[in-house]
Amino acid sequence: MDDIYISGHRPEEEIPLVDLNGQPPQPPAPPEVPQQQKKKKRKKAGPVRKILRALIAVIAAVSLLISGIAFAAGYTRKDLKRNQYVSFGSLANSPFVTNILLLGTDADAEGTTRADSMILVSLDFVHRKIKLTSFLRDCWVEIPTREKKNKLNAAYAFGGAQLQVDTLEKNFGVDIDHYVMVGFEMFTQMIDRLGGVDVEITEKEAQFINRTTRHTVDSGSSVHLDGAKALVYCRIRKLDTDYMRTYRQRKVITALIEKAKRTDPATLFATARDIIPMLTTDLSAIEITGVAYKAGLAMLGFQLAQTRVPTDDQMTVGTKNGQWVEEADLEAVQDYLHDFIYTDKIQTEEDAE
Repeated sequence: MDDIYISGHRPEEEIPLVDLNGQPPQPPAPPEVPQQQKKKKRKKAGPVRKILRALIAVIAAVSLLISGIAFAAGYTRKDLKRNQYVSFGSLANSPFVTNILLLGTDADAEGTTRADSMILVSLDFVHRKIKLTSFLRDCWVEIPTREKKNKLNAAYAFGGAQLQVDTLEKNFGVDIDHYVMVGFEMFTQMIDRLGGVDVEITEKEAQFINRTTRHTVDSGSSVHLDGAKALVYCRIRKLDTDYMRTYRQRKVITALIEKAKRTDPATLFATARDIIPMLTTDLSAIEITGVAYKAGLAMLGFQLAQTRVPTDDQMTVGTKNGQWVEEADLEAVQDYLHDFIYTDKIQTEEDAE
């Protein structure tokens, strides 16, 4: 029995020894069989998630088409250089917030062009909000390259969009990523392409428009306006104050955003096709794609918030060189802007539902 061959197809077994005390040998324990791990079943996407994925895919597709329009149709691009009058580190900024300045321009009787409106659109992806901030054009500020202070909107007349951005950053301490010029024709066409907007109009506002323009509007909580009437409404000057004027501008922009949320992709694409050739901006065609994609995501579920600076408690009013101006407590304004744009601390009465 010396030569015993055991098949290599099974493990060697020990031969049990006989217990001299007469106890029968215990059979060897059976080998442990490893348990097979259960495969985790992947959860199927629910209907809400599927719809969300589809919407994101549509937004991406529309954004790429918009980029194609920008390449093919062309637009006016004017680069925005880094502000040489203030250090970047001193400006409030965040990688999760994109600040885009909307500039509406206006020429006076002498042909001098000034910024008629300055609205900063902030896409806040941390707090899921689209935030609109109006800068009062009569704010008395230091304008780089100028020896004396002047009204905020005069910066555009002295140095175009570049100097306007530099002036805003220097005085208000907020980093502006990009700018977009919004001309009257672009504004009216965009509203008309989307089928008009619905805004609240007071009795005084309706009477003023009907008395001083060729347009006729009604008063009410939800009055439908086409592009031309919306422009007239935004530009009401002598009825009340510049504060109310900026509020009316933000009301129309808010209504326009809400309308875009409910508009089908084909109409949005057609609107972009018509207005992109009218653009003047620092954005490249690729950057336009990125901004369009971000804006599309923001419109899916972001809330709207709005304000203006300086607020009543941040300024004093008076005259300078025969001009009506607002002198701001810039330190207070900068703190307020930081909290409004980059945090969720500021809740204004004007916040959209």
